[in-house]
Amino acid sequence: MSSFSSLGAAKTRRMGRIFAPDGRSVFAAVDHAAYIAPSPPLGRTMTDIAEGGPDGVLATWHIAREYAEAFARTGLVLRVDGGTTELGGYPDGDVSSLLYRVEDAVSIGADAVVLLVFIGQADEDRSLARLAQVVREAERYGLPVMAEVIPGGWGRAVEWNIENVALGARIAAEFGADIVKTVSPATPEEFRAVVDACPVPVVALGGPKTDSEDDVVALASGVVAAGAAGVAFGRNVWGSPDPRALVRRLAQAVHA
Repeated sequence: MSSFSSLGAAKTRRMGRIFAPDGRSVFAAVDHAAYIAPSPPLGRTMTDIAEGGPDGVLATWHIAREYAEAFARTGLVLRVDGGTTELGGYPDGDVSSLLYRVEDAVSIGADAVVLLVFIGQADEDRSLARLAQVVREAERYGLPVMAEVIPGGWGRAVEWNIENVALGARIAAEFGADIVKTVSPATPEEFRAVVDACPVPVVALGGPKTDSEDDVVALASGVVAAGAAGVAFGRNVWGSPDPRALVRRLAQAVHA
């Protein structure tokens, strides 16, 4: 069983809502509509994902409120920043704005919050300042903070190689993030360097939609074998013809 007791009682309880006793987690990321296109389908897709039994869900305010009953037994990580209406997400040089305060997240029952951090981008100080602001607020409420680290931003101002991914994860942790969500390097085995560099749990994001769900499950298995604390997959989950079955396969890969 993984221990988060060093984080204090409130954070320990909330981390226990989003991570299983083995210290690992399958996060279903359905928060894309807040910051990037395309957007996840609503309705049956959401209930199918919930029935698959993810450990946690990364969600927007609407999904957290509208599907509260479906995700009642799932840890809630609320997206507190957002992007632009430009299709494809952030234009080069742009970063997100904070849309919600930590107290808002607490009011809707969130177990953690998530925001983007663009380390390596020209104006990285802006996203790091936002991370520090959220960390300060979250400490007062005992709410874990997940930093979604995208080295160089979506425009890839720096290469997504192992050195930059590992450095970005470490910096986010040093600024107070309790969990880091970041890109996987070229091969899952390289994720070991990211985990070794970062003193907090690291989960891998899934990236673009792939044609093979076997590849999605293999990626999850690979990064966990390399020491990752789990995965946070979005498009490959809500874009699946059977999200329920895929979430269950991911749970088997991550927890077994």
